[in-house]
Amino acid sequence: MKEFQFIDEVMPDVPPASPAQVAAVRARVLDRAGPTVARARPARGLMTALLAAAAVVLVITVALVAVSRPSEEPVATPVAKALHAAADRLAAQPPPEGRYWRLETQEIMRTKAATGDYPVEERADEVLIIGRDGRRYTWYEAVSTKPYGAAAKRAWRQAGSPKLCPARGCDTNRRFNARRQLDQVLNLADGLNLTLNELLELPQEPAALRARLLKSYPADLELSREGWLTRVGIRLVTQTPATPGTRAAGYRMLAGLPGISVAGGRDVTGRPGVVVQFPPPKGVVWTQLVIDGHSGEPLAVQQVAPVPGISEKTVWQATVIGKRYWTDVRPVVPPGCGAGCTGTY
Repeated sequence: MKEFQFIDEVMPDVPPASPAQVAAVRARVLDRAGPTVARARPARGLMTALLAAAAVVLVITVALVAVSRPSEEPVATPVAKALHAAADRLAAQPPPEGRYWRLETQEIMRTKAATGDYPVEERADEVLIIGRDGRRYTWYEAVSTKPYGAAAKRAWRQAGSPKLCPARGCDTNRRFNARRQLDQVLNLADGLNLTLNELLELPQEPAALRARLLKSYPADLELSREGWLTRVGIRLVTQTPATPGTRAAGYRMLAGLPGISVAGGRDVTGRPGVVVQFPPPKGVVWTQLVIDGHSGEPLAVQQVAPVPGISEKTVWQATVIGKRYWTDVRPVVPPGCGAGCTGTY
């Protein structure tokens, strides 16, 4: 008998029938044979064939019940699973309350030392605040510049361990400055510069959000629609006070773009998360969006490319998301912050 061998070959993951199932099939077969069969016992070969056929029907039936049809439950890609899960967590957040939205980030740049032939890592802190009253605030502070990697540390020591800038103490005249243009902080991409009210009123459904955003896509732009939407979507979910529903829709919109991959990993500071990688529209620079797997909040936006003197492929620039929240506390610009640190828009 090769019926069970056939089942094993075409359905290797189907569990074997239990003794109770086999007994039930045996009883049904004998009952359907009728009283004549009960009085006149069938031939041994015939009974074996009947039971084997019934077992095949039973196992196939169990398999069809246990395995859902693809048309009913399509298999989600890893990217879709990751971004939709993050969207669900964001969408569950309550509507924002407060007078001022505050974003605290750390900028990390890996480049070549200004006074040496070795790579360094520069770090700076930045604050952006957008008020419902039209006021905006921003300040930027250089924190440190250090040799990046063991070989760079050796080269730095051989050079006499010089002070590396930019860093705290390098500019004694100005500790803080405005790196951003306050009238451009809600500029998501070429052609799309929003007011706070326009941002807060963006759709909370991915198809409607995509359609609304594409109304601002410049017709003469060399960047493709997908590349443009990638830039818009990443900025929308990471560096704007958009509502939780809109940011969730942004995640779902990004999940539908081509060429995206996803994997577990960490951001540039070592925090674990889900790394969503977007292909470069031009050149060799890949963009990574790192998402916290528990909260759905973004952890960092990282630019990955070959960097001379560091490695074939590494994070050379990153915006690390520290805190983002609404508050009623009126911001105070640090003393000495120059022109452009605050204004009304």
